[in-house]
Amino acid sequence: MKKLLAAVAVALVVSAAPALATSSRPAPRYANATTAATPLVHRFFVLIVNKDVARLRRFLSPGFQVQYADGTSREKKEYLTKLASIQKFTLTNLHATQAGGSLVVRYLADVTGVVNGRPYTPGPAPRLSVFSWNGRRWQLAAHANFNPLNG
Repeated sequence: MKKLLAAVAVALVVSAAPALATSSRPAPRYANATTAATPLVHRFFVLIVNKDVARLRRFLSPGFQVQYADGTSREKKEYLTKLASIQKFTLTNLHATQAGGSLVVRYLADVTGVVNGRPYTPGPAPRLSVFSWNGRRWQLAAHANFNPLNG
């Protein structure tokens, strides 16, 4: 009887293995990419405000890169060790497009905080965030900060 139960257990595990291995799903298709992307951008900023490195590590794709308006840049590991200090933010003028497993979002972010050790309150500044679908969830693959528009 024990051998029969063991054989059944092995059969169940083996039959479930292909389903577990193929848990990747195609990217969701959105009628309105902006509506879908807005919570992702908001989440990114909230995670920074809260300095939630553990959740940011999961939210950022392995190949994540950031480009700052001052010309500096970072990849994921360095970015997570030198997070900006954001006290408050407002996001406006969001617009997103989707192509398969990519969401590209442009918007204005009005941020108060400290970036690269310097006070940061430039007013609304353009941003660009790119999210990629990893087969289970959206992850931030790239983010760019631009100088505020003047005049």
